[in-house]
Amino acid sequence: MDAGVLDCDPTEIDRGLCACKGVPSLGILKDVQKAYEERIELIKKAGGCNKLQKELELMRSWVRDLVEQNGMLARAVEELEAEVSSRMVLEKRRSSEIESELRTEVSVLRRRLARKDSDVRGLLELLRRLRDFDHRDIGDIRFYEVTQHDIFGCTIPTDLECEDKQCDKRTSKKDFQRIMTL
Repeated sequence: MDAGVLDCDPTEIDRGLCACKGVPSLGILKDVQKAYEERIELIKKAGGCNKLQKELELMRSWVRDLVEQNGMLARAVEELEAEVSSRMVLEKRRSSEIESELRTEVSVLRRRLARKDSDVRGLLELLRRLRDFDHRDIGDIRFYEVTQHDIFGCTIPTDLECEDKQCDKRTSKKDFQRIMTL
């Protein structure tokens, strides 16, 4: 915005006052109009031979002032339109960026949800096998998020004790095999 143009508080504008200096903004235009009207009345009352000439000059002066005021108002409107347009472009760009980020996040969340759904189906299949056949093999079931340790705890140890770092406690091979055959 132009350095000479000051922003005003909308609540003050409603009352006809400029919040920046506490003086009426539209009131000035009304005061100018009133001053011209009073001068016209003075010319009419004074009379004289060149009364019409003075009145005509005063009207021309008033028209010049009005044209100048209209020009200032038009420039102010153009500046406001340009500012609003640039803000709109900026907000549109921000909105597009946020939308893109959200679309990416939704896509990631959908993939994660699909993996979790697949894991749930795999676990249900494993439970069915355990129930129907007492079969614990999960080699042909694909899990994305769930590990064999999540399902069974320690895997079958090769030595006498489970050495898996994810185990909470050491389990003897005999105890582990007993747990697996339950």
